Amino acid sequence: MPVSQLTPENRERAVDFVLTHALPLDKAVFYHHLLDGDPDTVLDELAALQNDDGGFHGMEADYQDAASSVLCTLRALEILEELDAPADDRMAARAVEYLLASYVPDWRSWPLVPRDDNVAPHAPWWHWTDEFDEGWGFFADNPRPSVAAALHVFPGNVEADFLREITEVVVERAAEVDPAAVQKDALECYIRFATTPAVPDAAREAVRARLPEFVEATLVTDPEQWGGYGLQPLDAAGSPASPLYASLREHVDRHLDHVIETQGDDGAWAPNWSWMGTFPEAWEQAEVAWKGVLTVKRLRQLAAFGRVG
Repeated sequence: MPVSQLTPENRERAVDFVLTHALPLDKAVFYHHLLDGDPDTVLDELAALQNDDGGFHGMEADYQDAASSVLCTLRALEILEELDAPADDRMAARAVEYLLASYVPDWRSWPLVPRDDNVAPHAPWWHWTDEFDEGWGFFADNPRPSVAAALHVFPGNVEADFLREITEVVVERAAEVDPAAVQKDALECYIRFATTPAVPDAAREAVRARLPEFVEATLVTDPEQWGGYGLQPLDAAGSPASPLYASLREHVDRHLDHVIETQGDDGAWAPNWSWMGTFPEAWEQAEVAWKGVLTVKRLRQLAAFGRVG
């Protein structure tokens, strides 16, 4: 049975949306990865979002504070890694300096966002309260594994003993945590740690060994539920190179069909969440920004799996 393909016409509709509505950084990422565009354009757009403290802002449409956050800084470092930036890259080094300064020893982790006055537009889940950090489990599963992975990729400013300690903490936590407690975003952090070649082999393999249990407890496999929020097959295995792809192939193939079928009339793929009535005008803009991010993501995934006609 032939697999479904994104038609050339629908690909063009998606491309038109990205070029018309996506934010400059997302356009640059699109050009680089899908049209062999100049990576320096991506670097220029990243540089515009780096603050004086080395951290980044503006990388997350659901969190629009101009101050640096670990949330945005990690996304920037992921993009730099995708660009094959050298381990001593200056932009990355400044970002790592920010991460090291943001570390909370009592948690042995990093807050995703700093204490905030909640004035800038943001999604409800980023609304800061005195219970915010505890509500996120003091960030044991998100973002600690992702930060550890980033520090291995760009280790220039990181003391070896500290990096070793954080790596051990990630491995220990992965070994003991209840799989049912590892929800979508946390599981993506563990996947990042387990698939980052710069992470030492033993640590990477130890976490990778737990991934099937985490996925089994969290993965949404019912297509009827893919319109809601949760870990979906392409979140777990976003390319054929994923270590989880072989075991999830049937689910991934069905999810790819679903992605092709659910492209919007405007050519984009839309977020399956909202700000639930808060900051309504800002949400309208954030939704368009997310459509740009998600449309670039879907085009890259469909291309990786040979699903673009």
